[in-house]
Amino acid sequence: MSLTEHQSAKPNGHAGLFSNLSTPARAKEALQNFARSPKVSLPIGKKRIELATDRVRAAPAVTPTVSGMIGMTAITLGLAGIFFPTAVARGLGLNAPAPVVQGLFGLRELWSGYSLVGDPTRSDVLWARVAGDAFDIAALKALDRPGNARRGAARAALGFVLAVTALDVVTAVRMSTVKRTCG
Repeated sequence: MSLTEHQSAKPNGHAGLFSNLSTPARAKEALQNFARSPKVSLPIGKKRIELATDRVRAAPAVTPTVSGMIGMTAITLGLAGIFFPTAVARGLGLNAPAPVVQGLFGLRELWSGYSLVGDPTRSDVLWARVAGDAFDIAALKALDRPGNARRGAARAALGFVLAVTALDVVTAVRMSTVKRTCG
């Protein structure tokens, strides 16, 4: 017995959610219609349930979520750069005054973080993050020198930034192809 037949054979007489999807082609068509439409109405017994999808399309749909998570991470890093600039500089072996660390690292991360949390589909902010990542990579590579007592920490931070840069690039590329259908 197929799922459709099972749903149709309910003892209470309701046709069931999948009763109109008798063939794979109809099921595929229903899913494609749902993907194109911002709203769909599904019959459940004698009632109808309205479902709504977002009006921003991205492939894959998980990309905006990843972008939002990048934003949350950026906020955390930005707050560390703003409130603990001396500890950040000391931890990496960076000989820079606190205002430089706050401006170059803290404020930049906060801006990108808040921008992405507010709208995770902003590819311009993601590309700005990639440019900032390139700056971070250059700064951390300069700290990866034998004379730096915190060389290991700088190398670990460099590895983290390289991984985040790859994620930023992939997310920026994916979000650059988003089609906005909002009116």
